[in-house]
Amino acid sequence: MRKIDIRKYKKLKRNKNDYYYDDDNNNYLNETTKNYLIYFFIFIAFVIITFILILIYILTKRKPNKNNTLNNFISNNNSLNINNITTNNTNSISESPPSPINYINVAYSLDNDYHYIVHVSMKSVMLSQNNNTFINFYILTSNMNEKQKEIIDKIGLQHKNCKIEYLDMGNKFKDLNVPGDTYAVWSTAIFYRLLLQYLLPNEKKILYLDGDTLIYKDLTKIYNYNITDKYYVGMLEYKVFTYAKYFKGKFGNYINTGVMLCNLEELRKGNITEKFVEFYKKNNQTIRFPVNDGLNIVSHEKNDYFDPEYVVIGFCNEKSAYDYYEKALIKLNQTAVRDAYKDPYIYHLIYYAKPWRNVPKEKDIVCVDPFTRFYEMARKTDYYYDILAKFNISEKKSEK
Repeated sequence: MRKIDIRKYKKLKRNKNDYYYDDDNNNYLNETTKNYLIYFFIFIAFVIITFILILIYILTKRKPNKNNTLNNFISNNNSLNINNITTNNTNSISESPPSPINYINVAYSLDNDYHYIVHVSMKSVMLSQNNNTFINFYILTSNMNEKQKEIIDKIGLQHKNCKIEYLDMGNKFKDLNVPGDTYAVWSTAIFYRLLLQYLLPNEKKILYLDGDTLIYKDLTKIYNYNITDKYYVGMLEYKVFTYAKYFKGKFGNYINTGVMLCNLEELRKGNITEKFVEFYKKNNQTIRFPVNDGLNIVSHEKNDYFDPEYVVIGFCNEKSAYDYYEKALIKLNQTAVRDAYKDPYIYHLIYYAKPWRNVPKEKDIVCVDPFTRFYEMARKTDYYYDILAKFNISEKKSEK
């Protein structure tokens, strides 16, 4: 005989024609609850993962605070005695720059009354660039007044493809004694370039220029000069052999630090600023050129020099320049040197060849090139007559 299940049937709520037993109802409810829990946990996991991804994106996009990076460096270098450094962006781009863009970082150091000279140099930079080159100017300075800043800011107002940022160095390096020289009067501003790798923690490289430089070609080529595993690349320079005692066998690649492509990544690894300060405090009475000598001595193993076409020295005649390069231990191609003087890339007015000073009256020396090149660029600024008045130069003399 067939057994009959006497359990009471109930209708399914889902489909009116389906039936299930009480035990089946319990199983169905358990299965439904289980599914809801699974969906709930999947939703929570999705929300948490989304939140984490958004948080990671925000954190990776945040730029490190420059002052914090510098302060971390300072905390391990008590001898520098440096306070916080403030920054100030003074101008904005009136139009969107063209694309693609070559972004080039350029730094100057200045104080006192050097702002007119730096203004002329910056003007020569901007008048020499291609349309797709954008210059980020970093001005390392202290105690500049508003009038002096207005003169520098004029570059940013006149040229859309640049930005100017001031880094107020305050009393940095005030404990370093600065010696005098026959042809130069220096201040602690000459040391500011030593902190570029910490002031710009997100940048890989920068072109440092002294104010007494004139640029005649787009900077992209020199900015892309090979600096792999180097600290600095600069202009090859001659120095007397008395400085060779500080070197360990490699004195020949002595470079001038007034035009210098700086590998900021390598400089951070090498602690060059620390080494410079330590060396300088012990030897500042025996070296003649503070930054040139000190920096070459502590970093010479990873320094390099530009090909002759890039930088020429502003002597008062070409013969002096050729003789100068002939004294360098590393011999340059004299044809390349002559070609560079005929078609300069960067012109560096070093030593006594300063158009705004009284040049020594020596026989057969005619300072045509330095004066002509400097005042040609000065006349393209809004401060030509101010510059003449500042340095007591007659207009007739500037037109020689």
